[in-house]
Amino acid sequence: MADSLRGKPDAVVLQNLARAREVNGQYSSADKDYTLAISMTSNEVSPFWLRSAMPKFQLGDLNGASDLLKRVANRFPDAPEVRAAVSTVMAAKGDLVGAQQKFLQIPDRQRLNYSDNDYLQSTIAWPPAAIDMLKTITKAVGD
Repeated sequence: MADSLRGKPDAVVLQNLARAREVNGQYSSADKDYTLAISMTSNEVSPFWLRSAMPKFQLGDLNGASDLLKRVANRFPDAPEVRAAVSTVMAAKGDLVGAQQKFLQIPDRQRLNYSDNDYLQSTIAWPPAAIDMLKTITKAVGD
């Protein structure tokens, strides 16, 4: 199925396929599909670009994840999930203090969601590496 979609790619279909692969732990395939979908819409930053950063993070491509998240953060600077994702990448790159500061920019009530395993695993469905790093941040800030 993926090969036939790549023969006639459609950005929305690729985003959905990538998301399905991501939630099923197929991070490499999800990354490829997200990258292709972004290449088809590269003039316009979309919220799904944050989703695209997550497989990159899981695969250890911190620079790729960071590059995408910088663009998303420029477009959606106040979105709590964007701030949480940026802080996670900052911490993974060794800037735990900066990561804590970025994380604390999330309003208190919304920030508490990022200490909730069910929210992280089911609602936003971040990959394990991102969840583990976020737990380090939430513990450091006392949430």
